[in-house]
Amino acid sequence: MLSSLAHLGFSSPTPAQSFLARVRSNDCAGEAARSARKLYVGGEVLGRVLPQPAEQLARFSSVFSVTDDAVVLRDDPAWADDLVAGRSRAVATVLSSLRSEALIPELKGWRDEEFAVRTSFYGAPSLLIERAAAPLFGATAYGVFVNGFVGDSASTATHLWLGRRAANKPTWPGLLDCVVAGGLAAGQLPMAAMRRECAEEAGIDATLAAHARPVGGVSYTGFSEGWGLKRDVLFNFDLQLPADFAPFAADGEMAGFSLTPIDEVCELLASEEPLFKPNVGVVCIDFLMRNGFVSPDDPSYLQLLGALRSAECS
Repeated sequence: MLSSLAHLGFSSPTPAQSFLARVRSNDCAGEAARSARKLYVGGEVLGRVLPQPAEQLARFSSVFSVTDDAVVLRDDPAWADDLVAGRSRAVATVLSSLRSEALIPELKGWRDEEFAVRTSFYGAPSLLIERAAAPLFGATAYGVFVNGFVGDSASTATHLWLGRRAANKPTWPGLLDCVVAGGLAAGQLPMAAMRRECAEEAGIDATLAAHARPVGGVSYTGFSEGWGLKRDVLFNFDLQLPADFAPFAADGEMAGFSLTPIDEVCELLASEEPLFKPNVGVVCIDFLMRNGFVSPDDPSYLQLLGALRSAECS
């Protein structure tokens, strides 16, 4: 337990205080989201739009009605036979035009991957958009993250495998990452997506990935690297990896992987330096909390517990 590891130099601030600072630095956009324009699709609030993207969307008045407090996607009666498809085509035209102008940072990371804008993860899509554009609409996004550990059990883990993001990644290049992580595209469910990402990102085959345990999740509201909001809910998994197994960068999204002692992981997480992709630090801290590496005697323990799931999980 970290409070007993005096050699780590965690006397002040305490481990939970240091971790809380990192969690809050990621979960930093709640007030901005609350004051942002509401995104209405089919009469329902499905996102929050910050001023810069709202200004751009207002240029396309045949598709969006933008007021001081709302961005409304206009429905066309001609779409009655397939409302979602009609909405999606209209928004795709807008996004394609904005992308061609190369002004909006998020759209430079275009993925050609559908993202479902919906009332909840298990609800039907109300709109399908390019995944890279999700932060511009402040729509809730979902992902799967795997903590790959070495040890007899998660609570006695000695090491975590950490990835290093490739230098050519459009977002957070060169920062530390989980061994496996990925966003959930439209129509994907967590278990299948996790197994696919294991194979694609780290060369973890289906037999080994089948041992990954779903362990809950984290949620937060942060800023994207450009103009948008990251309102994310992440499904977390713990996966015990054999001592003689080494992941490899199968799809090139990682520059490589390092088997990192738990004590060192704690030191990295407690650092004030931006060493981790922001949400990855949160996932790793959740692993430490769930598995008893943070003492409940730490005066910031309960604050940290609450901060790991500060946004609505739906």
